[in-house]
Amino acid sequence: MKKILFVIPEYSHGGTNKSLENLLYFLDKEKYDINIYCLYEDGGDYYKNIFKPYIIKKSRLYYWLHDNIMTRKIIGLLNRITRRDNYSWLYRREANLIQEKYKYDSIIAYQEGLATQFVSFIKNNAYKIAWYHSPYMAFGEKEKKDFENLYQDYSKIVCVSETFADGMKKLFPCFSSNFVTVYNTLDTKMIRNSSYDITSDFPNKSHFTILSVGRFAEKSQFHLIPEIVYNLSKIVDHDRFKWYIIASGTAYEKITKKEIERYQVQDNVAFLGPKDNPYPFIRNSNLVVCTSISESFSYVIAEAKVLHTPVLSNDFPVAYEVVDETMGWIANIKDMPQVLARIIGNEDGEYTRKKKTAMNFEYSNEQILHKIDQLLQN
Repeated sequence: MKKILFVIPEYSHGGTNKSLENLLYFLDKEKYDINIYCLYEDGGDYYKNIFKPYIIKKSRLYYWLHDNIMTRKIIGLLNRITRRDNYSWLYRREANLIQEKYKYDSIIAYQEGLATQFVSFIKNNAYKIAWYHSPYMAFGEKEKKDFENLYQDYSKIVCVSETFADGMKKLFPCFSSNFVTVYNTLDTKMIRNSSYDITSDFPNKSHFTILSVGRFAEKSQFHLIPEIVYNLSKIVDHDRFKWYIIASGTAYEKITKKEIERYQVQDNVAFLGPKDNPYPFIRNSNLVVCTSISESFSYVIAEAKVLHTPVLSNDFPVAYEVVDETMGWIANIKDMPQVLARIIGNEDGEYTRKKKTAMNFEYSNEQILHKIDQLLQN
């Protein structure tokens, strides 16, 4: 039996943990002995509970120096003053203690950033895999050098879309043979079954229902929704539609609320907060809208397709890989009011046709799981 360790940053809601949750469902437990190590205790109880059977404990030293809130504040201040990472020695010690104790065959840094740095510190012949979920951005010379130094010990670097992998190969030709594309698995049965749970706060079928799901962050661009709605209401009567947002709160929730007040669209934009089960909302919406600057693999778009809900995505490279334009639309943010007006008005029966096509969509995990097995059996 292969011993596998997944390293994640925290337990919060988001694409990375949703991806791991789905993957754990499919992995053969008779073939793989699976553990999870989480760098931070941050996040809600949902993923702590989901991952509980797999979680391994931290050393006491790591817990008191890293997860203790007061200690972290002090070292965080020290990091800013010294402009360096004062946790590196602790990560190195902890990572190697774990490997000495459990002797994993494969260790997977399941998110770029700290998880990748943590796993890179392990100095033995474990098979290291980096799972890169974020879309590649512009790399300066320093960032490229840092990337090359960090990833040189990894046997494989997983990208979750072909578009993303192709872009990374051009940026880092020295790692060209290391990049591999593995789409995210989806537990379609669970998604569909969960979508029939009863909700009390949604939807109102008297209007066209638009939904966005994610996290309040700069990348998600939820703070642009009020302006889109304001411009849309100039074209379509505001009583005909409502836009709901399911997201966990950060500073960008406050920014979005200020934008709602600024554009006076309180009647057309509603926050539903974070939801452990967003699927009834997705299934019962007329349209799911992704406003993100970019995505490597949009779970929300994929889940909407599984639940046969048409999607509208912002115009970014991977959108053309994940949005089938026979059942959805791609448009840049500034054009969204006009596109939404056309969708709501069902001009020339366009929405009806795409909804009908969406009803026939099926998501397959078979090839994805075959690739993952090949990775983990090395």
